[in-house]
Amino acid sequence: MKTSLSWISMYTPLESILKEKSITELAHLYSIHTAEIDDILTHDLDKIVIGKVLSCEKHPDSKKLSIVRVFLGEKLGEETILTGAENIVNAKYVPVATVGAVLGEDFVIGERKMAGMISRGMICGDNEIGLVSEVAAGIMILEEIWDEKFLETMVGKSVFDLSIDFPGIGGKIVQIPLRDTTFEIDNKFITNRPDLFSVIGNAREWATIFDENFTNPLPLEATPTQLSNKMLDVAIESDKCLAYTLLETDNLTAEKSPLAIRVMMERAGLNPKLDLVDITNMILTEYGQPMHAFDADKIVGKISVRMAKNGEKIEALNDETYELTDKDLVIADESGPIAIAGVIGGKNSAVSETTTRVFWESATFDATSVRLTAQRHSIRTDASTRYEKSLDPTLALKPFPRVLEYLEFLGKNPEIKGQFSGINTDAVHDINILVPFALVEQKSGIKIPQETIFHILQKLGFTISNITEESFSVHVPSWRATKDINIPEDIVEEILRIYGYDNIPAIALSGDFSIQAKNFEISLTNRILNFFSARGWNEVYNYSFTNLGLEKKILSENRDQLIAIQNTYTEDFTHMRTSLAPRLFINIAENLRHQENLKFFEIGKIYAKNLERDSKIEKMLAGQENLPFPERTKLGGVTTSETIASLRNVLDEFFVELFGFIPAVSQGASLAPFLHPGVCGEYSHDGVLLAKFGKIHPQVVENFGIPDTAIYFEIDFEAIFQLEKNTEKHLKPISVYQPITRELNFLLPKHTEIGSVAHKIEAAHPWISRVVVDDIFEDAEKIGKNMRSVNFSFVVQSPDSTISDEDAKNIQESIIQAIAEAGYKLRGM
Repeated sequence: MKTSLSWISMYTPLESILKEKSITELAHLYSIHTAEIDDILTHDLDKIVIGKVLSCEKHPDSKKLSIVRVFLGEKLGEETILTGAENIVNAKYVPVATVGAVLGEDFVIGERKMAGMISRGMICGDNEIGLVSEVAAGIMILEEIWDEKFLETMVGKSVFDLSIDFPGIGGKIVQIPLRDTTFEIDNKFITNRPDLFSVIGNAREWATIFDENFTNPLPLEATPTQLSNKMLDVAIESDKCLAYTLLETDNLTAEKSPLAIRVMMERAGLNPKLDLVDITNMILTEYGQPMHAFDADKIVGKISVRMAKNGEKIEALNDETYELTDKDLVIADESGPIAIAGVIGGKNSAVSETTTRVFWESATFDATSVRLTAQRHSIRTDASTRYEKSLDPTLALKPFPRVLEYLEFLGKNPEIKGQFSGINTDAVHDINILVPFALVEQKSGIKIPQETIFHILQKLGFTISNITEESFSVHVPSWRATKDINIPEDIVEEILRIYGYDNIPAIALSGDFSIQAKNFEISLTNRILNFFSARGWNEVYNYSFTNLGLEKKILSENRDQLIAIQNTYTEDFTHMRTSLAPRLFINIAENLRHQENLKFFEIGKIYAKNLERDSKIEKMLAGQENLPFPERTKLGGVTTSETIASLRNVLDEFFVELFGFIPAVSQGASLAPFLHPGVCGEYSHDGVLLAKFGKIHPQVVENFGIPDTAIYFEIDFEAIFQLEKNTEKHLKPISVYQPITRELNFLLPKHTEIGSVAHKIEAAHPWISRVVVDDIFEDAEKIGKNMRSVNFSFVVQSPDSTISDEDAKNIQESIIQAIAEAGYKLRGM
């Protein structure tokens, strides 16, 4: 979420800290102790000053332009600026971008000739100086917001020296400077901390980290504020509604929010709408509590919170119509759904410019229910994001006094007509945890003073009691009790993250250590990654999911073997994948716009109900027989820059490098439905299928929109894992003498197993090691039909002496002789 430093400072004073530390240092410390700050946005522009309008007259040669004479202070003096803004005739004080100012990303203000006159500068609208994003109808007239006498004293100074009135704690007006900083906090994946989705929650963290005061505007009691004696009639018909409150106000008007509200919303990443709606979004950001405003005059009869009926429809605020199921929780009146609970409101009850009577809703809904509904209908909103983190139900009881403060700030005079409050007390968790001091010391490795422990926890809102020599009790505040703090270790983590892990001294580990056995699976994976990466292939990570549409695209014939996902949240991910191919084909299609020569590979699991496993292959991981469905690891690859022959060379090299030989290769007719039946093949060894490869079926090529030159291969990771694991390894002493590298190029028939030739080279002399195939070349015109030129490099190293040139020559001749005896000759001889 985004929150501004000024908003945070309303609840915890950071002025003294900013005198000692920079904004960057503050962000770094927050990232270490609480959550990472992704970005820092500064709201300040150079050379944007307050100008006083001295004169304004229409341009004699232009109907649209006005000639404005402005005074920019003693230092800058007077300037003539031409503007097309019609409201300039009413302005006395305006923001002026002087020559050299930069607006937006790269719009530099300079001296310009317009309609025969020189204009030096630009009179700006509030959007042009970055206060809001909505395009202004004209220029910003400063005296509409600030007192003229005050503005007279500010002429020539930066516009960002100004401050705006804003309703602070208890409705007290505070000054928010236009010069501000916004922090973008990466909290979207911190699913256990719904309190971090609020300004107040983040302010509490800042206050704790820097040991400053924190003012909490929210009452700690889990009881609603009584604002009316009239109880509204609301029916709660589902236990998925954990808390529900409703406030009815009359005598209102809906209009555009003043600058202060719009500025604060923009800095929080929100889009201003009408002021009554903006209030709900301000409280969403400030308290972390989603709210909704209904036009009460559009509500038909009684409001109820219930499960939808299958087939019910609602037109939502995003102008989309959704067909609901009996698994969706809704807010409804007697005519039907008026909101999808916790997700989005309905258009039929939306606030508009004609609204005078409002139902203000503040509620808490079951996190799982909201998440599944949002996923089912592919809707993501700020409200659903917060609800699915498991909000504190008592928080729903607390926003209405703040609503009235905002209404007062906006100059409204609301008439309270009634309210409703209800909470499921079983959903409010009362958690007390006994924490041994010894546990804190054991987990931290140091003895932290008790007063430090208690101070940290109390700053975070925890209550300490039952202190003994051995332990103490901690009461967890409601905003941390939904699914966050449950066990003593959670309390220790809170202590240590604020105390600072960098304050724990580094101590060298001591004791007996055993060397762990080599993990063959990881070793093989790394070797595969290195092999393909070194040859220009790019590794990709795809989701392990598929759908019926994708299966049809790859011409899958066994869709009954698909494993359906019960809690799918998008139509793209309805089943577990049975092949790596479809997502790799999508990778090719999506990247063709950038380049034509593509090479992608992926190591991943596939799943099916009756996935066959070769009886000769052991299970890689203990316990796989207990999995709810079979899985198997594959290495898949797809390329548009190789031919079948060149891919064969790559795969030959792959097997030679890993195992020292090339497995038997044969043509295949039906290896996979998505492969071309006439142009595919397989590698096998000892009766075990190791790999398959081939061109892609023409229909699949058309289905995915990929080139017909694309080639696919798939290697059975588990089969080659077992093969690599069973390959005998021999150890020998490491020589201290300098090795030398030599190369020899032999002409071999295509059917020759290159691995056997490599073994003969290595066996030709005991000093030979590390025989590697560097290159395989085929050209019928140059070297003959059905022949290939294979370049071998090998290392020669003596165990007890330095190798001389004569030694190297003799070894090379012994290799040539050994290969000649096998029926092969050196190229060029």
